[in-house]
Amino acid sequence: MGVGVALWGNETGPKRGRPGEVGNRMEAHQNTVRSPIGSLLDATAKPVKRRRLDKKRIRPQLLSRAELDGRTNAAKEFDRLVVAIEADLGGHDQISAIEVALIEAFAGAAVTLNHLNTQLALGQPIDLSQHAQCVGAMVRVASRLGIGRRARDVGPSLGDILRQGIEEQRQP
Repeated sequence: MGVGVALWGNETGPKRGRPGEVGNRMEAHQNTVRSPIGSLLDATAKPVKRRRLDKKRIRPQLLSRAELDGRTNAAKEFDRLVVAIEADLGGHDQISAIEVALIEAFAGAAVTLNHLNTQLALGQPIDLSQHAQCVGAMVRVASRLGIGRRARDVGPSLGDILRQGIEEQRQP
């Protein structure tokens, strides 16, 4: 005797019957399939039809910064920080996609920290754990990006151009 699980009918409870008896659940056990979760399913039962949902309803709608209104003070400060950090790292064309994401993460944490510090200066209560998390995130990102400026390659220096001109004049 065993215990059966029926998902599509009223048959739950212990299996009883004699071998050879019509409708014996022990013989019906031969037509069952064990699912990955371990329950017994009748292989002859029809599966439940699932409604297909619209794909747009299933997928999350992610917004990009280009789709947002950039007129708020927080957005302006965020954009100023991103541009300044990119310039410190040699310009937008010299940084990788990962660095762009890290720069935006740093700018977001900096704007949040600025807001918290402003609240603190106004005498309003702040969440100290959120303040500490912002500072910690900024330190970690800054350690990955580096806190020093990177020299931007602007081409040959004036000295290089003058040397090249002198060498060209010496050659016949």
